[in-house]
Amino acid sequence: MIGPGLEITGRRKGGKIFVLLVVACTLGACAGSARRESAALADAVDRYRRAENGSKASQGQSVLAVACTNAEVCAAKQACLAAVDPTTRALALKDEVAARLVDLQAKRLAPDAPEADALPGKLDEAERLLREGRAKMADCDAKLVLLAR
Repeated sequence: MIGPGLEITGRRKGGKIFVLLVVACTLGACAGSARRESAALADAVDRYRRAENGSKASQGQSVLAVACTNAEVCAAKQACLAAVDPTTRALALKDEVAARLVDLQAKRLAPDAPEADALPGKLDEAERLLREGRAKMADCDAKLVLLAR
């Protein structure tokens, strides 16, 4: 009678220990996953920063492609994308204006064409977007620093 009772109690205790081990392992895996995601995000942002202007858009897509399952990593990723997006759009506008200036110089675009008239506004928009991207990159940096702790 005591034997079977002890056996059941032992199973229950063993079951509780098993559940605790599973939870502990899962938490450890989550922490490891968050660390991997943090490292991948930091690496993608670093590659974006070091990229030449012509390849910033593709490197921005690399930041977008970083997987995140951890809330803090996802928040940092969103902050970084909020900086990458306006910067990438600004660089595209700058390239568009440069191409139209070449067209003006080569007389493929008339100086009084509506497209030519729009160039100063596009440059102003590009400058605004670059300032926005720089300002938002500070938030990205702060979140990446917090993840590294």
